[in-house]
Amino acid sequence: MAIKAVVFDMDGVIYRGSQAIAGVPQEIARLQKKAKVLFLTNNATKSRADYVFHLRKFGIRARSEEIMTSAFGVAHYIREKFGRGKQVFAIGENGLLQELELEAGARLAREEGKADIVVCALDRQLTYEKLAQATNHLARGAYFIVANSDPALPLEFGYAPGSGAIAAALITASGRQPDAVVGKPSTYLIDKLLEMHKIKPSEAAFVGDRLDADIRMANKKGMLSVLVLSGVAKKPDVKKAPKKDRPSLVLPTAAKVGRALSI
Repeated sequence: MAIKAVVFDMDGVIYRGSQAIAGVPQEIARLQKKAKVLFLTNNATKSRADYVFHLRKFGIRARSEEIMTSAFGVAHYIREKFGRGKQVFAIGENGLLQELELEAGARLAREEGKADIVVCALDRQLTYEKLAQATNHLARGAYFIVANSDPALPLEFGYAPGSGAIAAALITASGRQPDAVVGKPSTYLIDKLLEMHKIKPSEAAFVGDRLDADIRMANKKGMLSVLVLSGVAKKPDVKKAPKKDRPSLVLPTAAKVGRALSI
């Protein structure tokens, strides 16, 4: 079946930190004239509206509805499961807080008290006090949602601790596993994105840089999986990967992904 949609991960695929990966914005612009182009990221630090402006910095035009983030995914999950208006204690940045308020109508717990839900995501202003408050809410029985379990975040010159590293501290402190992990390799985010655009998984390709997140999710969903070597995974990793994490295609970068997919 011909590919009608290409879904791009962002960090490590379109850019690393503040640097665009050569040729990728131009390839996305070319593809947007020929197929549906969508974006999906485990990063929960920005809202979908923030990502519209963020992508524009790299010369990429996108609408909010073409973007799926774990911040929006967490908020959507809460609204689907619990309805609006729940008390939520969030470890995370402004993008996550905005989506929780807008999509889930969440009341953000900022001080001691009872929270219905604890959400953990990447937080570059993380403090011991935030971890302590989240641990106490979990001890009182709050539902535990992790935006994504990525252990590290790729930057221009290396890596930094990711959402999964922060979640590991809460798991250890509380003695509890998350009740839900919304981000990749869970299929929740891609399920919602494809559903919103009425696209069948067999008609779509996913372009990512992580074998155990991007490729595993795409394979689980029945999408064509494309690994690019511009981010986390490198060529030797592919040979060592279990079958569920092996990509359909491997490319140096996403700069010629459309041609590799005959688009």
